[in-house]
Amino acid sequence: MVVLTALLVGALGFVQFQSTLSRETRQDLDSVINAVEQALLVTPERVVLSPDRLPRLAELSSSRFRVIRAEQVFLEIGGRYPAEAEGWFKTERLLEHGFVLQAALETRSQSEALRAFWHTELLALPISLLLALVAAYLLFGYLMRPVRHLTEATHAIAQQRFPKPIPVPPGQDELSNLAESFNRMAQAVEGFLERERNFSRYASHELRTPLAALRAQIEALEQGLLTPQESLPAIKRSLERLERLLAALTALTHSPRKDPEPVEVGLTLRLVVQNLSAEEQRRITLEGELGARVLGYEELLQQALSNLVSNALKFSQGRVEVEVRQGAVVQIHIRDRGPGVPEEELPRLGSPFLRIQPRIDGMGLGLALVRHIASVMGGRLEFCNRPGGGLEATLSLPRLEVSHA
Repeated sequence: MVVLTALLVGALGFVQFQSTLSRETRQDLDSVINAVEQALLVTPERVVLSPDRLPRLAELSSSRFRVIRAEQVFLEIGGRYPAEAEGWFKTERLLEHGFVLQAALETRSQSEALRAFWHTELLALPISLLLALVAAYLLFGYLMRPVRHLTEATHAIAQQRFPKPIPVPPGQDELSNLAESFNRMAQAVEGFLERERNFSRYASHELRTPLAALRAQIEALEQGLLTPQESLPAIKRSLERLERLLAALTALTHSPRKDPEPVEVGLTLRLVVQNLSAEEQRRITLEGELGARVLGYEELLQQALSNLVSNALKFSQGRVEVEVRQGAVVQIHIRDRGPGVPEEELPRLGSPFLRIQPRIDGMGLGLALVRHIASVMGGRLEFCNRPGGGLEATLSLPRLEVSHA
């Protein structure tokens, strides 16, 4: 295909060059025949050339003219008029009194130009073909590179190996859109599989204890070691723990399916406080820029704040301060007056099943769920010990920008 294209382009170039030479030759001949006609004096008996009226044209040196009437030659200009047509471009013009002015322009220079052009084309054709093949190879490789990346990434995903995002070609064509869509799909699939693996890992780790306790209670009941009145409260507590654990695991390993919405932080905090007991409500202090708004999920934010506040109330007997600050991001600070956390344990806070004080009831999933929600909403969760004692948790979330029309 490339060879045929190059041959076609060369042939078209030759034809166009030949057409251009013919047109210029015709124009040159018309120009000189007009000049000669103006220099002729025509009478009924003869035709006379006035040399002083003949302009100096370069084309005159390669031209021949003659004036005839009834096959009789009356005048020849520039030499003997050629009888053959080959190598000459001829035309004629009717004069007065039946005379005819014939003109012939030598085309040797035009023929030489055509031959030189054709020789150049023959010489340049192999080079052009080679360059065209190299360019086609490079272009094909450039165009197929995104497809190769897609193929390799697809094979990797089929083996549950998730490569880095494939490079997106520049521009807004179908290949770049396909690459962007594939990267989003691969990220979603990787997140889904990771959540499923986490759920299996967390469930196998944590369900073992309440299930073992439940089995022990049932076996003791079957063997008559305990009465139903003695076993039922323990069985009920184990089932309630299993329900809480499954709810927490489900929230920890799933992401929201709806689009984020504007959420008012102060309103969400008030809902969290309303769900506390009267005694716990008296220990909570809300302050700062409570009108701050974030873009996220109200249910998830309420869950995260509820976990942080409950955690602070659980590990502290004094007041719990909740302050909202608004800057480049919205920061929600929860400060308690408890014993704090050893400095070496601070980086681990928020890891699933981590329990700093095993004596206090809990599953070690509350802060892990908060960290997961912060990640889903594009924020982060940080901890630090307060200088005067106690722990401070800071939940930072992207601020909702308000556009002014």
